Amino acid sequence: MIAHAVPLWRPLDELRYSTKVPLNPGDLVKVPLAGKTVYACVVKTETGCEEGLKELEKRVAESLFHPSILELARNIAVDHMAFWGEMLGAVLPKDILLPPKTPGAHEGRSAFANLKMRGDEEKIISEIERAKKRVLLQSSSDYTGLFVSLIRKYISNQKQVLVLLPDEPSLARYCERFSAFLPVSIYSSNLGQAERRSLWHGVNQGSVDLVFGLRSSVLLPFRNLGLVIVIDADSNYYKERTRHLDYDAVDIAARRIKEEGTKLILFSVAPTLEMSHMARSGHFFRIERQVPQKGKAIIVEMKNEKEGAVLSSTLSELIVAAHKRKMQSLLLLNRLGTAGRLMCLECGHVLSCITCGLSLKLVKIGEDLECPVCSRKYLAPERCPQCGAARWQPLSPGLLTLKKELGRLIPNAKTCEITAERKPLLDEVYNSDVIFGTSAALEYIPSRVHTAALLSWDAEQSRPDFRSSERAYRDVAYMRRLISSSPDARLVVQTYRPRDNVLRWALTGDYESFFHYEIRKRRELGYPPYRRLVLFERTSLKNAWDAEKLSQSLVRDGVEILGPYTGRKAKETLLVKIRRDLSPGTLLDARTLLKSGWQSEVDPVEIM
Repeated sequence: MIAHAVPLWRPLDELRYSTKVPLNPGDLVKVPLAGKTVYACVVKTETGCEEGLKELEKRVAESLFHPSILELARNIAVDHMAFWGEMLGAVLPKDILLPPKTPGAHEGRSAFANLKMRGDEEKIISEIERAKKRVLLQSSSDYTGLFVSLIRKYISNQKQVLVLLPDEPSLARYCERFSAFLPVSIYSSNLGQAERRSLWHGVNQGSVDLVFGLRSSVLLPFRNLGLVIVIDADSNYYKERTRHLDYDAVDIAARRIKEEGTKLILFSVAPTLEMSHMARSGHFFRIERQVPQKGKAIIVEMKNEKEGAVLSSTLSELIVAAHKRKMQSLLLLNRLGTAGRLMCLECGHVLSCITCGLSLKLVKIGEDLECPVCSRKYLAPERCPQCGAARWQPLSPGLLTLKKELGRLIPNAKTCEITAERKPLLDEVYNSDVIFGTSAALEYIPSRVHTAALLSWDAEQSRPDFRSSERAYRDVAYMRRLISSSPDARLVVQTYRPRDNVLRWALTGDYESFFHYEIRKRRELGYPPYRRLVLFERTSLKNAWDAEKLSQSLVRDGVEILGPYTGRKAKETLLVKIRRDLSPGTLLDARTLLKSGWQSEVDPVEIM
């Protein structure tokens, strides 16, 4: 017999071995490789024999991978120009063969508290149950009662349930809230190997009914999965990216439910345009609920403030008042430091490329402006083409400037900085007087926030990325959620564009108008959802293909190549747009990509 096997956790193709042991796809085996013995998964067998093949050493475990997981991993690997074995290894604990500890999600709990649903939750749950397709639930309300009721129903029908969370703070917050009502098991990177192994076996054997987990939990070996709930489905943190592998947990969840007949609910305050477009195209059953906003939103026109001010006088007064009342302030700056873009101080206009629709880059004062993707150069105008003013300023102040300003304003206050690189524990956040940082701060939802503020809304709106307006809208939507429950709460938006339509729609919750405005721009410029994107970044300086050779290998019908340009972490980058009917996997295979010295990301979250 000949066994086809893929080595786990290695960037290697499918290999063939001779064996006398009867094997089946999904079996875990040990195989010889380059003088060592490694773990591999059998993906195919065939009768007969062939000279020159190495002998497979032994079978270690039968049917470790379910056929549906094998097929799912293969499809994702092909689509993302990755290796099958690395995709399979993404969910398999490396010490999987050690004896599992009996998993216990709620040891010592004999009963769980009852939770009555609100009237609006009962109406929504009836709509969800009638829906025959995937559900997109768009709202900023708290639906704990709804989700608890749904989960209990599926568990009572002997079905397994997965609740996906985008980040550790959200996971901790939701587990704390739901554990009083449900037998919650947690799957995250903070678990030790023994705990991960225990939960993996519990899910595989069906003894674990409910998992709350981060993105990799979507690949757990559920045998009877009935319901998947994705919280904050618009979050960028569902995207996983490693050296040879990238995937989107929401996309995998959608693929799994398609194959396994599972109900999928995407819950979001402000869905991505791709999600909303799919809902309007009939791929989702869409439920939208507006939540009355009790707090007040204040727009501060920054051209009336002192030039270069980080905190307006209005916001400064509110921060001081909140501190005196022992309430919190949450300040969002969006960027770590100064961004290379010019903004008009009169109307807030930022110059953009007529081809790509992205904000132009200011490399050096006195030099031409440049598109960060297509490299087209533009002469810097003396006057703003929008309002005729001649007052320009680079965007925007960083967190260090803000920290100094806060120190002068309230010197004795406890401050807490949150960025993608610095994510504090919940206790530190909840015990702080002022919380400030980038959009990573939106992962935390403190209960004592009196004043929430976007310090430079224009900076997010004018980022050199086709999703900049979407992110600017989403930031406001998330901040509105913080002030929705208290009439005394205030949301302050500092901007040079107080009459911007995107801002107005975000503050009033008019997602419909925003969607139609933004989707028209995406169609004209050829961005998702009308085309798919693949980002290629050069990862090796030695023996790597140059950008021209890689571009030539990608040329075909339905493919548009932009670049090369200097992208994230100063890497040489190509952005490729492809028709929706083409698979990214048709561009290159995993072996060729590895040989090229470049790395790919399918459907990238950011292009700069």
